[in-house]
Amino acid sequence: MFNASRISPAIVCALACALLASAMSGAAAARTSDVSQSSAQAQERYYSSYGDSQPIDPGTAAARAQERYYGSYGEPEPLTLPRSSSPSDDMPSLPNALSIAVTLLIVTVGLTHLRRLRIRRRRAARVTT
Repeated sequence: MFNASRISPAIVCALACALLASAMSGAAAARTSDVSQSSAQAQERYYSSYGDSQPIDPGTAAARAQERYYGSYGEPEPLTLPRSSSPSDDMPSLPNALSIAVTLLIVTVGLTHLRRLRIRRRRAARVTT
């Protein structure tokens, strides 16, 4: 039925991997249960070190949690009243006003020049025709 010549190396490799995986999972499960049992005992010793537990009122627990939350921010700084804005010396208004006036003057002179030029071209076009 089965010959050594008919069994391929892939099948042998697959069987070896399956056996190895089953052996590892059993050992890992045993180690995991040991670790979880020791951690459970450590946790039990930790909680028992605090003495007898007393029932805690849910309202009191919520108030203490809120107190810890607000206490984590430190001391609040006092509020300051807003001051009236005084003119600052950073940007003087006279140079700004002068620059705006000069810009408007340049734009006005340029537009006036273009209008005169357009009128001259119209007159020259009428004279030549």
